[in-house]
Amino acid sequence: MMHVTLDAQHATPLRQALIRDCAGQPWTIRVAALPGTERVRLSLYLPRDAVSGAIQRVAHVAPTAELGQLFEVPETPTDAWQDLMNPALSVRADSTAPPNEIAAGEDGLAQLLTPDHVLLDFEVADRKSLFVELGRVCEQRFGVPAASVTAGLEAREALGSTALGQGVAVPHGQIRALRRAMALYVRPTVPIPFHAPDGYPVSDVVVLLIPQWAYAMHLHLLADVAQRFCDHLFRERLHACADAQDVCQLYATYEAS
Repeated sequence: MMHVTLDAQHATPLRQALIRDCAGQPWTIRVAALPGTERVRLSLYLPRDAVSGAIQRVAHVAPTAELGQLFEVPETPTDAWQDLMNPALSVRADSTAPPNEIAAGEDGLAQLLTPDHVLLDFEVADRKSLFVELGRVCEQRFGVPAASVTAGLEAREALGSTALGQGVAVPHGQIRALRRAMALYVRPTVPIPFHAPDGYPVSDVVVLLIPQWAYAMHLHLLADVAQRFCDHLFRERLHACADAQDVCQLYATYEAS
């Protein structure tokens, strides 16, 4: 996966060039407008052997483009990674929609996380009890029915583990009662088993609760999680945060290395 920031006028020529270059290969492109600028950010999911050529193509089509951090999707993607590349939620390579019609929502993790959405030293023994306790917290703090939250998270988890590996999980679900997306960061007191692809227990949990209609926002937030937690410096700094205010400050000031 690679991120490219470039002038909006170059987005369509670059997409057309990639369609030619990556013909017959599975790939996806996601476009997000950058508010207050005439630039857009592309998130490209490419086969490994196409990355070098894509970088050269970017340099040719958009010399002023900025390449962001590259990070690698596992050879055998977990269900959580499959969500990030799900054609039903993402902008496919053959899309003809202009950038302003396929831009993601403006709210990201930094905007959704406030101190009352951060749960440190959270006492849970396993994944099941985590979902039950998250339902309780959401009902008490935010008025979202506990049963809806627990059921939504369990329904998605039944399709496959949302653990990404390296101690990170991103359980998420569509919640009928929600009017806007919600995010929580949870740090269990003791890492909990989560059927992770690498077998390690989970110590960092980002919970995404999404209204049923917010497909673009769903993808936007999943990509936001992936970008942050693929950066080992972000994970190290997050583990060093002593309280909820520190966590929110880190999310707000984070820039990809």
